[in-house]
Amino acid sequence: MEKKASCLSKFKALLKYEILWNLRKRKFQAILLIVLLIQIITFIVPLIFSSITGQTIQQDPYKALSSPSGFFMFLFAIAIGMNSIPEEFEHGRAHILFSKPVSRSLIFLAKIAAAIIILAIAYVILYLIGLGLSYAIYGPQEYIIFSPILILGILISTILYLSMVFFLGALSKSSIIAALGSFGILIGLSIIVGILGVFTGQAWIADYIPSGGNSGIIVDNKMPIQTGTDNLGVILSQFAINPNANVNITYVIGVQPGQNPILRTESIIMPISQIAIRALGVASAYILPLMLGAWILFKRSEIKE
Repeated sequence: MEKKASCLSKFKALLKYEILWNLRKRKFQAILLIVLLIQIITFIVPLIFSSITGQTIQQDPYKALSSPSGFFMFLFAIAIGMNSIPEEFEHGRAHILFSKPVSRSLIFLAKIAAAIIILAIAYVILYLIGLGLSYAIYGPQEYIIFSPILILGILISTILYLSMVFFLGALSKSSIIAALGSFGILIGLSIIVGILGVFTGQAWIADYIPSGGNSGIIVDNKMPIQTGTDNLGVILSQFAINPNANVNITYVIGVQPGQNPILRTESIIMPISQIAIRALGVASAYILPLMLGAWILFKRSEIKE
């Protein structure tokens, strides 16, 4: 019992340190402010346009059940994760930290837990602001009770990118490589998906890599939805609202040649339950091995004098 109590107290101390350290990061503060400003602008622009043109803003009871873009989730992951492991080595703190009677596994667990807590706080703040703006501009919002599921899905989507950053940071022990390497992977995947979708008709691959996936419309409420891991929050919340809903998904299958080439598409009806299970499975398939790899690399890291 004493050993468990000692381990728990050490974890709490590490967790408190990591949370305070993450909150002081100017990169995270800057990105949170930028995302907040962009969120406010996206609400204000339709309001200004409506006042100029005299057109009434259409009521949208699902507006609050939306999530940040995958790119912003990626930026959050970069801001929190790029220094989490590498900075211990870059600033010479690893030698002091590892000399303490605390296991490296406990240190690694505290870093993950702190990152998730900080992300959860950030997303709750963004959601509450978005909810207020949605109610003021788009009218009463339905299914607010499912907002925890929305936030949980957004968290999982961000943890996917965070695991990538953690792995590259543990592998390279360099915050620059962790950030640029993650950016390179994201850009590379985007290019590959675009090429495969347009020129080979393999757009379905977007559903199996970290991305927005393919575009669709929920048949029941005509709500636009993306099928990839970036949109896991919306997918899970819509699944909770109506588990029997179907989604009409549009896949790019090629280009029709001619003087004015156009994209050829095909539509497939798929249950939202299948989309939700697939997105969760794909996210887990990336998160678990990347986090496990980061943990193993962190445990086996050598400290150079």
